[in-house]
Amino acid sequence: MESPALVGRTIDGKYQLTRELGRGGMGTVYLGVHLGTERPVAVKVISPQFMQRAEFVERFRREARAAGRLRHPNVVDVTDFGFAELSEGQVAYLVMEYLDGCTLGEILDEERNLPVSWTLDILEQVCSAVNEAHQQGIIHRDLKPDNIWLEPNRRGGYTVKVLDFGIAKLEDYHEESGSAVEGIDTAALPTIPVHSETTDVHLEGRTMAGDGAATLVVGPAKTPANTGNSPGEKGLDPLSFDDQATAIYATPIEADGVETQISDSEDHGPGRSTPRLLVDARSSAGLTRAGAVLGTPLYMSPEQCRGDVLDARSDIYSLGVIAYQMLSGRTPFEGNYKVVMAAHKELPPPRLAARGVRKKMRWAIEAALSKDPEKRPQTALAFSDELQARADGIFGLLRRSLVIYGEHLPKLLLVTAIFQLPVILLTLAQITLSFLRVSNIFSDLTATIVLAGVMLALTFVSAFCSVFNVGTIVWMVVQYLVMPLRPVRIRPALRQIKKHWKSLSISGIAAAFVPFAVAVGVFAAVFLVVWGVLQIISSIAGIDIGAPIIGLVVASLATLVGFFYAYASTMLVIPVAMIEGSRFVQAFRRSMTLTRRALATTVAAGMIMLLTPMLLAGALSTLVDLAGKGIDPSVKAEQTRTVEGQPNDVNPTTSGENGKISFSVGRKSKVEIGDSNDEKMDTPKRVKHTLLESIFQIIWLPVQIIVLSFSAIIVALLYLKTRLAGGESMDDLVDRFDDDDRPKKKWQQRVRRRRLQSIRPQSEP
Repeated sequence: MESPALVGRTIDGKYQLTRELGRGGMGTVYLGVHLGTERPVAVKVISPQFMQRAEFVERFRREARAAGRLRHPNVVDVTDFGFAELSEGQVAYLVMEYLDGCTLGEILDEERNLPVSWTLDILEQVCSAVNEAHQQGIIHRDLKPDNIWLEPNRRGGYTVKVLDFGIAKLEDYHEESGSAVEGIDTAALPTIPVHSETTDVHLEGRTMAGDGAATLVVGPAKTPANTGNSPGEKGLDPLSFDDQATAIYATPIEADGVETQISDSEDHGPGRSTPRLLVDARSSAGLTRAGAVLGTPLYMSPEQCRGDVLDARSDIYSLGVIAYQMLSGRTPFEGNYKVVMAAHKELPPPRLAARGVRKKMRWAIEAALSKDPEKRPQTALAFSDELQARADGIFGLLRRSLVIYGEHLPKLLLVTAIFQLPVILLTLAQITLSFLRVSNIFSDLTATIVLAGVMLALTFVSAFCSVFNVGTIVWMVVQYLVMPLRPVRIRPALRQIKKHWKSLSISGIAAAFVPFAVAVGVFAAVFLVVWGVLQIISSIAGIDIGAPIIGLVVASLATLVGFFYAYASTMLVIPVAMIEGSRFVQAFRRSMTLTRRALATTVAAGMIMLLTPMLLAGALSTLVDLAGKGIDPSVKAEQTRTVEGQPNDVNPTTSGENGKISFSVGRKSKVEIGDSNDEKMDTPKRVKHTLLESIFQIIWLPVQIIVLSFSAIIVALLYLKTRLAGGESMDDLVDRFDDDDRPKKKWQQRVRRRRLQSIRPQSEP
C-alpha cells in the first residue's frame, strides 16, 4: 500500500503540508507550515499501513521521545508529536524544525577532504550534540556524514545539526537487549555488492541504487522452519537463508537523512512495490531484539559489526571514521559490506594521509578507531577536545597567546605592574645606592654591603612576585577560555592568590630552582661517568684520547638537555597549584603528567620563554653601550705625547700623572704598562658606567612587564592544552570558576542551575 499523497492537506488542523522533502524508513518527510505562526516546519508522517502494527507506532513514539529529550543547539529540535485522522486512516506525525542547507556527505562528495580548521569546527559541534545524547542515555548508532547537516547561520558561518536519532537506542532498552541476536557470523553471509561509489542490490528483479554509505540492517531471517510457511506462501526474498542464517538488506540514502531501515525477510514479497520494509516484531520489545547489527557499514564500530550490546563508545568509533574521512577524503575501509565489516572487526585502519595534519592529531583519530573500546576516548567531548589540543603545535599556541594578549592587554599589563611594584621600588633603590657609591658619600665597603643586600632582596622579591603574577594571569586566562561570556576580572584571581599564597609560593620557588639543581646533578654525573670510561679506555689502549675535554663536551650537552627537560616538566606547577589547589609534591607530579602529553610543544615553549628575555636583554645592553660611547669623556691633550717618527696607528703614550705607558693600536685596542696598583676607574668613567647600568635597568622594567605577562598566557594555554590532550573534562573548571563566594543575581542563579542540570544525565520521565 502506497503512502497517501498528503501535499496540500492539513494535518491535525495545525500543519499544512506544501511539498515532499524525502521518504524515510517509517514514512515521509514534508515541508509544512504551522497555521498559527506561519513558521516553516518539517513534518514526518508515518504511513497509514504501518499504523496497524503496534510495534511501528511504538517505534515512532520512541523516536519522538528520544529526539524530544535532546535540548541542544546542534540537535534537530522536535516541537510536536501526535496522531491525526485522515480519510485513509489514522497517522502519526512528528514535527521538527526545518533546516535549509546541505549534509556533510554532500560536501565531501564535491570537496573530498576538508581543511583541519573546518574539520575541527564541524566535529566540535557534532561531538557536543552526541555527548548530550549520551548523557541522556541515548546512543545514536548511525553517525555518518549524511546525518550531519550544515545550516547557514546568516553570519557567514554555519550551525551543525545531527540528524536521525530514529534508530537511537535508549538506555532503558538495555535490559531487553539481552535477547537480541548476538554473535552473528557475518563471514558466512552472501556478498551483496555494496561499493564505495554505487550500491546495486537486486531484490526480486528490482534494483536499489545508492551510494556506499547505505544503511545495513542485520536481523534473524524468517524461514519456513520458524514461520510455519513455505517460501511460496510467503514469497521469501532470495536473500533469506535457513534458520541459522541472517538476512541483510541495503538501503540507499535519502535526502531527509532520517532513513532508519529495518528489514526482515517475511516483509519481502511480489506485492511489495518498494524495498523500504520494517521488521515484523510481535511486541515493542522486539524493536530492540530485531536487529543485532544496525547502522551503516562504512562507519560501524567493531562491536556493532559483531552484534554486541553497544554503549556510547560505539558512537565515538563512528566519529573517528568521520574525522578520518573529512581529513583524508576516504573512509578507513572500502569495498562490499562483508569486506568492510570484517575489516572493522579485525584490521587496523590504514595510516591517515592528509596534508597539514599533525602526527599527534593522527594518533588521536587512531585511538578513536581502536578495536578495544577501553582504548578509545571515553566521551565524545574528550575526543573533540583531544583533536583540538593535538591540532596545533607551538606556533598555534603562540598565535592564540597573541590574540588573547591583544584582547586583554590593559588588564594584563596592570596586573603585572601591580606585582612588579616591589621590584620597581627595589630597582630604584639599587640605582640610587649605585650613584651614592660613585659620589663617595659612603665608604666603598659600606656602599658595597648595602648594595649587595638590596640586590639579594631584589632577587627573592622578584621570584615571589613573578610566581604570584603568573598565577593571577593564569587564573584570568583559564577563566576567560572556560567561561568566555563572563567578564575577565582581577579581584577573583587576587582572592585565590590570597587563599593559596603559601602553597603557591613554595611550589613556584621550588619549580624555579629544580632545573638548575637537575642541571648540576646531570653535569656532575655525566662528566664523571664519561671521564671514568675514557680514562679506562686510555689506560688499556695506551693513548691519550682527551678524556677531560670529551667529558666536558658530553656533560655540557647532557646538562642542556636535562635543564630544558626539567624546566618543561615543572612549567605547569604554578597553574596546577593555582587552579587545582594542589600542594608541593602533588603539583610537581601533576605537572610532569601533563607536560608528557605535549612534551615537544612544552619544551619549545620553555625555550622561547627562556631565550626571549635573554635575547632582548642582550640587544638592549648593546644599544645602551653603543649610546654610551657618544658620551665617553675625551682624553686631555696634555696627557698624551706623540712619539715622533712613529706611524699614527701605533702611538706610544705616557701618562704624566701615574707614569703609565699606553700603546694604542688601530684606535681600538689599548695595552697599558705601568703601575698595576691603580686598578680603579676614575670618577667620570665610574659615573658613566653607573649611568649606563641605570638606563638599562629603567628601560628593562617595562620590557620585563611585557615579557612576563605574555609568558604567563603561554603557561595558561599549555595547561589547558595538556588537559585536553589527555581527554580531561572541563566541567570541573567551570564549577571552579562558577562556585565562588560572590553573591549571584537571580539570572545568574538560574543559568547556573540550568548548567548543572545539563551536565548530569537525566532519567527518562
